[in-house]
Amino acid sequence: MMKFFKSLSARLLFLTLMWVSFIVCSVGYTMYLNWQLEASAAGRFTAAEIRYNLFRLSLFTLPNYSDKEFDTELAAVGKNFDRLKTGDPWLPLRVPETAEIQEQLNRLVYQWERDLRPLFEQAREKSQPVRLTRLSEYGEEISTFSNQIEQYRSSYLWQLRYLQILLIVLAIGSLFTIIALLLRWVIRPLDRLGEGINRLSGGDLAARVVVPQTEDEFCRITTGFNRMADRLEDLYNNLEQKVAEKTAVVEEKNRHLAQLYEMTAFFSRQRTFDEVTEGFVERIVGYTDADGAAITLCDTKRERSTVVASCGLPAELLKRLTTENIEGRLCERVLSKNYPLCVHLDREESGLSKLLTSSGYVTAYCFQIRSAMGDIGIYTLLFRKDPQLSSQTVQLLESISTHLGTAIENTRLIERDRQFAVIQERQLLAQGLHDSIAQALSFLNLQVQLLDEGIKQKDDELRDESLSAIRTGVQECYEDVRELLLNFRERLHKEGFIDGVKTVIDRFEGQSHVSVRLQTSGPGAELTERQKLQVIFIIQEALSNVRKHAQAEHVEVRVENDDDLTVEIIDDGIGIDERVVEARRGQHVGLSIMAERASRIGANVSVERASPIGGTRVKLVLPASARRPH
Repeated sequence: MMKFFKSLSARLLFLTLMWVSFIVCSVGYTMYLNWQLEASAAGRFTAAEIRYNLFRLSLFTLPNYSDKEFDTELAAVGKNFDRLKTGDPWLPLRVPETAEIQEQLNRLVYQWERDLRPLFEQAREKSQPVRLTRLSEYGEEISTFSNQIEQYRSSYLWQLRYLQILLIVLAIGSLFTIIALLLRWVIRPLDRLGEGINRLSGGDLAARVVVPQTEDEFCRITTGFNRMADRLEDLYNNLEQKVAEKTAVVEEKNRHLAQLYEMTAFFSRQRTFDEVTEGFVERIVGYTDADGAAITLCDTKRERSTVVASCGLPAELLKRLTTENIEGRLCERVLSKNYPLCVHLDREESGLSKLLTSSGYVTAYCFQIRSAMGDIGIYTLLFRKDPQLSSQTVQLLESISTHLGTAIENTRLIERDRQFAVIQERQLLAQGLHDSIAQALSFLNLQVQLLDEGIKQKDDELRDESLSAIRTGVQECYEDVRELLLNFRERLHKEGFIDGVKTVIDRFEGQSHVSVRLQTSGPGAELTERQKLQVIFIIQEALSNVRKHAQAEHVEVRVENDDDLTVEIIDDGIGIDERVVEARRGQHVGLSIMAERASRIGANVSVERASPIGGTRVKLVLPASARRPH
């Protein structure tokens, strides 16, 4: 617990939480006092209204007022007493629940039910006024009841005033307290740090800042500043040699790290085959007022035809069309022509015509469905009466059939693309297994051979070295297997892009014990599910390379979501050796996997040194043109 309060942010958060809790409680109690005052005032008003109703009721006992007026006023008195007894928190109205006030209320209700109400009813029957002395006595009882409520309200009113005074005093005191704490915790450390920065920027490379005797954020920042100043002083003292070394590295990097990835296009409207065909027949039936429609597709040899969609056809007819190949000859007959075919069913002797005629259809219009790949099938419009289709309508329907053929062919191509994507994904998984498990097993096989040789030669040193290497290799192989299994199970579902990135980072930190800092910015558009999946896989592969090769202590992931999506993964490890990467370009599966995934969504990936000191930067750019729906 004490370690928690050593953090400046934790202390500020705790003080803020305490202050906000006090304010909320104070405001809540103030609202409760106001509610009590309003509820009690409403009770007094209701009591005064009862007095007013009693005197009106005395007037309504005279014969020149109707029974309805008398009954209405009598009911009003009873209703007001009920409101005083039960209360209403939403008005608000509530009689204080003290013993004295409740006893007085019960006494008033009892006197009303036992004495006054029968008295008013008798006076109404006799058409005589009620004695004012009795009303005055009862009115005094009501006044006593009202005064008791007022005394109760006064106590809450004084509490409210005291609370307001207390809040004013605490607000003034907390202001000075906050100023003092900010001066001690924030302003003074910032001044010292700013002074050191000014000295360093002015050329004083020996400038250092005294590290505070705390363990908060300023302690860590000051320590980092001193380390940075040490590094800058070292670089300056060895500048000539460093410049020569870094210049050679930059020249080599420019020769070996130039890559360009092709952009690919995808179909903008991706609909399933059933959605295309069912939606088509529904629209055609609505446009032509046909009594039924069906789409029949045939194989390349026109030997077999299948009804894939229909609208308005009886269930028995559709069943026979689906199970029996009675449309085969009609499909071949229509496709053999270059124009739509109008069939008068009562003049045909085929089995299909007889079946349709028995279902009440008279005429059928058949249109060819073709695409650039060839004949696909036909679609048929059925009418129970002889239709009057104009030539323009027929031309339009013929043109629509061409679009239908293109749409059907596109759905088939999309399905082939999906199957191809599955094959590519399997290839990537196989590459991942080759890059990790296969190489690890090869290394273990070599170590087992060395172990066998050490045992045979009784070389204890070789045997122990081999056992240690096997133990390390098995552990690394186990870590690779765990990571691959997690990668294979990776799914985004309905999780947002940033939440998915956080999940990958949390898993990486748990595996590697390397801290990761995530920075996000930009109000850019949402990624598609495909883009989210590929980008997160690339981040995952980059972090995997950090765990295996970088020897890093810190990693920074930056996501800038503007018109272009830019993702950078930067580590402070040993850096990338461009010569080794170039020599193994065809064998480095991790980099090729990232490049191939980026090309799928029209993005590009680059890998370079993060700084002259070391570290590696993996940068992914998804341009705005690739993010637009096509």
